[in-house]
Amino acid sequence: MRKSSLRPSLLALLCALLLPLAVSAQTPVRIMPLGDSITFGSSVPGGYRNRLYSLLTTAGYGVDFVGLQTGNGVATLPDSDHQGIGGWRIDQVDSDIAKWFGVVANPQVILLHIGTNDFAQNLDTPNAINRWDALITKLATLLPDAHIIVTNIMLRGEPQNTTIQAQFNPFVQAKVDAQAALGRNVTFLDMRAAVPLSDMPD
Repeated sequence: MRKSSLRPSLLALLCALLLPLAVSAQTPVRIMPLGDSITFGSSVPGGYRNRLYSLLTTAGYGVDFVGLQTGNGVATLPDSDHQGIGGWRIDQVDSDIAKWFGVVANPQVILLHIGTNDFAQNLDTPNAINRWDALITKLATLLPDAHIIVTNIMLRGEPQNTTIQAQFNPFVQAKVDAQAALGRNVTFLDMRAAVPLSDMPD
């Protein structure tokens, strides 16, 4: 994802969700960027993590990115920890997430964007939304105090985009609402509305 892909309005909303936890630079909030190459920041040093880190720290808030991955860092991002693995699908994250949580410091915030590769690899796409919902349930069960911020799948090329719009994105908000109704700390962020296809180099 290109540096410009987090538009000002989207950044403002994301920061608003994070700031209640990021009390000060002395008490940093632990954030796990979780997903695939979009989280890694394909072709762009630091990805969205670079801009988000800059905005929060410039505002005087502490940030501690957590994860086992450190690739795609940049000098302006002194904390390059994340859990974005290129090409990964929902089921792959689901199978390893408990192991990751057993190694890294428990995140207080999870930024989850996953599912693009389920459609790119044509893996049982009608059930992708159910796998995604089950992953959120697992995250919330493993870390009930964490704030899970989830997004729909961003604009992609065809034929994947039409399939995503038919089988996945229309159901995301209802799944999040149902999770929240169960008392889980899950919030929906509409990344698709903010990120054009031109911001996706892959």
